[in-house]
Amino acid sequence: MITRAKAWLLSAALGAVPLAAPLALNAQESRPTDPSADNVARFTKARWSMISPDKDYEGGCVVGFLAFEFSATGYFSFNNHIRGAWRIDELGNLKLRTRDGVLFTLVVDGTTMRPTADIPPLKRSQVFQRCPE
Repeated sequence: MITRAKAWLLSAALGAVPLAAPLALNAQESRPTDPSADNVARFTKARWSMISPDKDYEGGCVVGFLAFEFSATGYFSFNNHIRGAWRIDELGNLKLRTRDGVLFTLVVDGTTMRPTADIPPLKRSQVFQRCPE
């Protein structure tokens, strides 16, 4: 008769169970293994409020006035009423598509981003900065 411990040792010897299987993961080991997870968190942790032209940056950070808010599920809202989907392209910029089907790109430069074209209500001259967390 094979006991549970003997069966586990036999499985480990055959490679079915790792010998040093941890019983519990600590906080560092439970981080996601997806390399793009840090990139996604960069956009989703805080709002991105307009800094140029100056239209109340702090208000955008608090209530979303003239600010982008990105969710980890791939959706965004701008100014609390324009909504759509977003993704990160191969260059680290954001590709956005509104519910109305309007496609546009936000070029990301460190903690700021700007639209690449004039698309109402956005203009090329507008610059958005990441709000403090």
